Amino acid sequence: MLTTTPLRASLCAAAVLLATACGGGHGRGPEQLREMIADTVRSSVRGEGPGLGVPDTAFDPARYPCVPAVDSRAAHPWRTEVPRVTADGPVELGVLAPEGAGTASVTVSVTGPRGGTATTRAAVASGEWTRVRYPDDFDGAQGSPSAGAHTVVWSDTGSGAPLTCDEFESA
Repeated sequence: MLTTTPLRASLCAAAVLLATACGGGHGRGPEQLREMIADTVRSSVRGEGPGLGVPDTAFDPARYPCVPAVDSRAAHPWRTEVPRVTADGPVELGVLAPEGAGTASVTVSVTGPRGGTATTRAAVASGEWTRVRYPDDFDGAQGSPSAGAHTVVWSDTGSGAPLTCDEFESA
């Protein structure tokens, strides 16, 4: 949702950058513009600013995907593993990197039902599961997970690109 002024400003700035990429005369090529947007996403994952996508990505239980979608369009998608029943305490979150993923580290962001976000980083290897525990392994997480839906977004630590998204419920 576009409920915050900083987010609207960031999205407008991104739209202007993308629009000017087609207009010529701005001195930046499409690759430079993509990198500028990726820098903004990386900053948002680290909690340094409003950013694009990841902080306002939320799991939609009625449709089952995250909105806006963040799943990688790779031929072999990333797989996730989260509790499918309501959890009562810390939870284990897992991600399986596809073969040839080319990603060495992921940033895992968990956004709770009240909008607070906690993050951690973890090394990944193609074809192997990587697991983290929430809230134990996360910076910014306090105590037990609060009651309600939690959105989990896995992003490439190096590029900031979102890879996949999932959700779990806490009691």
